[in-house]
Amino acid sequence: MKTLLALLIACGTLTAAQTRPLQIEEKSRIERPDSSLGYFAQLLGLDGDDALITAGQYFENEPLDQYDDEYRYELWLFRRVNNVWTPVRVVLTTSIGWPAIRAGAGLAMKNGVAAFAPGPAILEKINGDWLPPQVIWTGSGGPGRHVAIDGGRIFYGGSDFIFQGTLVEKNSSTGVWQDTSHMYGEYRGGDIEFYGYDVDLSGDRAVVLSPYAEDPPARPTPNITIFRNFGGTTGWANDSGIGNTSEAPIGQAVEILGDDIFSNGYPGTHVFRRQSNGEWPKVDTLLPLTTHMGGGGTYTLHKSDPFIMQINSNYDRDADVINVFAKVANGTYDHVATLVSSKGGSLGEFAISGRSVIAACYDGDGVVEACYFELPASLAQPARLQETFSDSTPTGWTLSAGSQFSIVQSGASRVLRQVEMASPATHTAVLTASNWTNQSVQADIRPTAFNGNDRWVGLAAHYRDSNNFYYVTLRSSGSVSLKKIVNGTFSTIASAPLEVSINRTYRVRLESVGTRQRVYVNGVPMLDADDSAIPSGRAGLLTYRAAANFDNVIVSPTATASMYVGIKFAQTSGAGDERAVVGVATDDQSVDVRARATTFAGGSGGDRWFGAIARYSNETNYYYFSLRSSNTLSLRKVTNGQITVLRSVALPVVLGRWYRLRLEAVGSQLRAYVNGTLWLEASDTTHARGQTGIVTYRTAAEFDDYRAIQP
Repeated sequence: MKTLLALLIACGTLTAAQTRPLQIEEKSRIERPDSSLGYFAQLLGLDGDDALITAGQYFENEPLDQYDDEYRYELWLFRRVNNVWTPVRVVLTTSIGWPAIRAGAGLAMKNGVAAFAPGPAILEKINGDWLPPQVIWTGSGGPGRHVAIDGGRIFYGGSDFIFQGTLVEKNSSTGVWQDTSHMYGEYRGGDIEFYGYDVDLSGDRAVVLSPYAEDPPARPTPNITIFRNFGGTTGWANDSGIGNTSEAPIGQAVEILGDDIFSNGYPGTHVFRRQSNGEWPKVDTLLPLTTHMGGGGTYTLHKSDPFIMQINSNYDRDADVINVFAKVANGTYDHVATLVSSKGGSLGEFAISGRSVIAACYDGDGVVEACYFELPASLAQPARLQETFSDSTPTGWTLSAGSQFSIVQSGASRVLRQVEMASPATHTAVLTASNWTNQSVQADIRPTAFNGNDRWVGLAAHYRDSNNFYYVTLRSSGSVSLKKIVNGTFSTIASAPLEVSINRTYRVRLESVGTRQRVYVNGVPMLDADDSAIPSGRAGLLTYRAAANFDNVIVSPTATASMYVGIKFAQTSGAGDERAVVGVATDDQSVDVRARATTFAGGSGGDRWFGAIARYSNETNYYYFSLRSSNTLSLRKVTNGQITVLRSVALPVVLGRWYRLRLEAVGSQLRAYVNGTLWLEASDTTHARGQTGIVTYRTAAEFDDYRAIQP
């Protein structure tokens, strides 16, 4: 088998479990206490209803001498009462110089203890109030920039030629915090910088990250050194290590939670699990669906049992988000939630306390606040709904009075048709079981007639009743509009030009997820706005003085997730069967690509063809559909290397002609489109999940505008 080289850099079978994560916007915001402060929320700590947040100023004391620069911190205490965060006071003021500026700083809070690095400084909450900080020096290890708290112990990351962690514990007799153990990683490679890298602590195990080091000649360098508290006179001692490999490159963040260690490699976060023989092999990778669209790099990594959270870039939001993963019964980690800013900006450094999170919020104008999130007790999402109108009547749909909805055969598929155009009322078909808070609805819509000017067809989201819902309209006057009706009053949220023709099929999608309202037409984002007037409701199909066919309705609780979007790829060999696959494996998927054959290879025997792939698990198990030299369109599956034809139809295939191909695999339904027209449908459950891609057989071909999404 040959692989299309243009996609090779993004290929690889990525098997991390993927669900539909619950999208959560902040519950409240924390403003900077003084607008004159130059920096805010660079460091955050959270412990119940108390938060510590840094504010400060950078001073370039001598412009020609960077080593004379300093950063002056104010560490502010905030308290939450009735979901309102208010500043209490400054609990620490400190100034750090150039070495520590380069190192950055760290902050942690847990169970009434807070630790700040550099400093180091420790605060305790006694009788409901935080006492003045105790400033300590750990003896060696430099200022450090990372700190962790667990079980009443504090673990500072530092370095003194050697990467190391310093354990600090409270003397029960004197009440004084003091360093009790130093745990050493690797040599720094000969430099003399004192600031250290990431460390973490969980029960009687600790980890020290050595991101670069001198290799001792006898063994490979363990980039993560693991320590265990053996008790007695032995105490904390080196137990094992995890080395950097091409399969699991170690990044610059490390967390430990029980028998699992996490490091922000690329792509995603690698999970290493302790085995009975004491080794820590890689067992999982935490990957959001947008991994191959700039979302693979993990910028920040934090834990809170049972969650591990990481910052990733999100392609569809064009912002950094916090992705939340939780361990499931089989030992893997599911992507269960995504934290986003309601204002559309990126999230930065964050802190966790139980199911609560605070994060720096960067808005479009550069203003920084802190956003407060709460993870609900249940992160379960409603199941995705799909309607292909295979029954004789529209069961499960509530139809408006006076409408004329019916299920009829149209071409290769059965559709829901509405033909009444004389009445001045909006005709609705509302999906009864779709009463959700987060909701995306999409459908194939084919207007067949308009009665007058500016008539329209469309979709509804958050439909509560005939006087309250969001909706998108495709209008005969040549536009697409996002609108709402609230208590009977109509208003336009956004609109854009769009040619709307009868007897042409449009794939329309309306998302009402959180406060974000978004519209796609034929996979292209058209409208994007923020509105929170209608928080929940059902999905629906709409016409106004128009006749239309509706088909292949999908209602999901999540926004579009772009698994891969690419430009032009070429496959020049006609020697055999050639495939290229990309992205994170998932269940529901739609792959859309423009393609053309430039050469059908000569020789005798069989068709030559090109097409698209869905749910690819390996080279002997996947679905595909193909345009063939025999002037045939064919939808097929490969199962353990055996090919089965699911559906075929005659279709002229011309060398050099561009075709728009779309292959959808949603639940058990498979659909193949060419140039926006549905040609083939089949129902099959052989392959439940996989990647998407493109494929050729003895054909040189070009592919362009590739887009694979989870609908």
